[in-house]
Amino acid sequence: RSRSRGLGDVYKRQGIEYCKLAIVETKVTARQTIEQLETRLADVADQLPERLTLHINGCPNSCARIQTADIGLKGQLLPDDDGEKTPGFQVHLGGGLASSDREDPGLGRTVRGLKVTADGLVDYSESLIRRYLRTRSSASVTFAEWAHRVDESHLQLEDPEEQEGSRA
Repeated sequence: RSRSRGLGDVYKRQGIEYCKLAIVETKVTARQTIEQLETRLADVADQLPERLTLHINGCPNSCARIQTADIGLKGQLLPDDDGEKTPGFQVHLGGGLASSDREDPGLGRTVRGLKVTADGLVDYSESLIRRYLRTRSSASVTFAEWAHRVDESHLQLEDPEEQEGSRA
């Protein structure tokens, strides 16, 4: 577990280096993702909620409790353009535990077919967080509330507004 100024809590499991069940590496992926997101999102960090969580798990067992994170990532191998296998993640969005900031616990939303490669994780996460900030109805709307309410198209790898070239 590590602390990030922009993202709050980050949980990652042992990953492929230490866990015999792991499919993908988690420690380096988590560290690099956080470092790059803090740099890329520095211009909007003050607009983020006090606590945005990222949980990365290297296998399907969910030891990192991906379902309870704002952004939860379950490690798996994904096909690349050449038909080979590449490290990646199934994405769960909007989970959380009951706390002083959140009355009700809830599991993250799984969007059918939403998977991101490890190499594309930072780009996807940055785009998703910026999309959240741009499209939430007010500054008081949490990421979890937004992720559960917004149309699935806004959670995909490609932003529908960028594809259409217009704002919703």
